Amino acid sequence: MTNEIERRLNRRQELFCQAFAANGNAAAAAREAGYSVKAADRIGERLLRNVEIAARIKALSEENDAKLIATSRERQQLWTAIMRDTRLEPKDRLKASELLGKAQGDFLERVALSGPNGAPLGPPPNLVINFVPAKDGMPVIEAAP
Repeated sequence: MTNEIERRLNRRQELFCQAFAANGNAAAAAREAGYSVKAADRIGERLLRNVEIAARIKALSEENDAKLIATSRERQQLWTAIMRDTRLEPKDRLKASELLGKAQGDFLERVALSGPNGAPLGPPPNLVINFVPAKDGMPVIEAAP
């Protein structure tokens, strides 16, 4: 799909998409793509409303994000390498092991919540909920004071 969109864009439109995905500024991207310097604001705004250009910018942004943001597998590989590196301090290796274990769900953390003086949590006293007819097709829940 991306290649198909890329083929439908002319050279300047593709340059605009690449520049906008890199800097997020429509006027600067229009100037960089070779559009009129005087009309760059208007041209950039108009280009952003084009469906094919918007789709191409989205695809380029996703590609850029994929290059910048580590995946969970990459993090696990890093933590595993640190954990196994005998030249590192034991505390660093243990921390990497802990992070790896948490990421893989090896540990269960239990948290107990309680009310004042250790009392069990429950609904607030005297809470009354009234169900009223839907407005605009969306249900409405109102709590009485």
